Amino acid sequence: MTEIKLYKSNLKGIKIFALCLPFVLIGVWMISEKQNGTFDFYMGWFIASFFGLGIPISIFTLLDKRPQIIINENGIWDRTTKQNEIKWEQIIKAYPIDIYNQKFISIIVDETYEFKKRQYNWAEKLTELIGAQKLNLNLSQLKIDENQLTILINKIKDVEKNDRNNLIRTFLSNHNLNSTSDFQKYFLYFLIIIGLGIISLSNFYAFWAIMIIMGISALIAKWYRGTSNNSKLRKYSERITYLGFINMVLIVLVFKIYDYTTNKIGIKITTEIEKHKTKYGTYPNNLKIVTSKTELNLIQKYIADKIDYKINGKDYILELEFLNHNRKEFDAELNEWN
Repeated sequence: MTEIKLYKSNLKGIKIFALCLPFVLIGVWMISEKQNGTFDFYMGWFIASFFGLGIPISIFTLLDKRPQIIINENGIWDRTTKQNEIKWEQIIKAYPIDIYNQKFISIIVDETYEFKKRQYNWAEKLTELIGAQKLNLNLSQLKIDENQLTILINKIKDVEKNDRNNLIRTFLSNHNLNSTSDFQKYFLYFLIIIGLGIISLSNFYAFWAIMIIMGISALIAKWYRGTSNNSKLRKYSERITYLGFINMVLIVLVFKIYDYTTNKIGIKITTEIEKHKTKYGTYPNNLKIVTSKTELNLIQKYIADKIDYKINGKDYILELEFLNHNRKEFDAELNEWN
């Protein structure tokens, strides 16, 4: 028997993981760096816990290889409805519907179909209000066009059993449901995110230009429908919004990590400078005398080499240009760059 088996799209799991992971890292960083009992400390726990819930969900989505919908010559079975198989003879009509930006196919069935699980009265009224049916195939996590699948369902229900397999075979031959190009697409998204990150860090105005484009795309993705919910403009706007949002979160994360790293470097260097003065009575002539004695990893050494060191009478100044191209001085009392 020829069957159409529809599986969860990996893209959904990747989106959830990509959106949650940066926030989890920021939350963990806040927990480790902020003092217990402060607002930032508890906010760190909240952020890490809330967005941390998305990590197991995304992993489950990626690892879940069970078919969500099975279509064959006998009927349609949808895992999410938790109902019996819908026989073709019981289907009166199918139509696509968008419920809060989630794709569904509503199925009108005759009185012979027996529901395993009945809806509550309030749920039935809500279903009628939004134009749905008691049976709705959930396509939100599936890689399938709802309009084309609706056409197939309405065709199969009107033909004899012997002709159903032919329609299913034709549909399978015309639609590559397990595209091998997914890896290439995800790799391209990865390269785009890297490119956006480099552009954002190299120019402050470029970063805000990306943010503005992301905002416009988000509005289009939210409100624009075009002639159908499957409009290409809306589809690409959603992708631009996701890419822009991921870029924004990663840039914030990079800035936080950079601030944390530079503060540690500043503390280590000022400590060694004070040791040098205590031992020799004067400040070192150049910073390399100090950094050579300081335990720094490769990244810290790279940043330390960019620090400008100046002796100002009886004091010294450490200056560093940050990622936003602002120059800051290290405050030894506060142990941070200002």
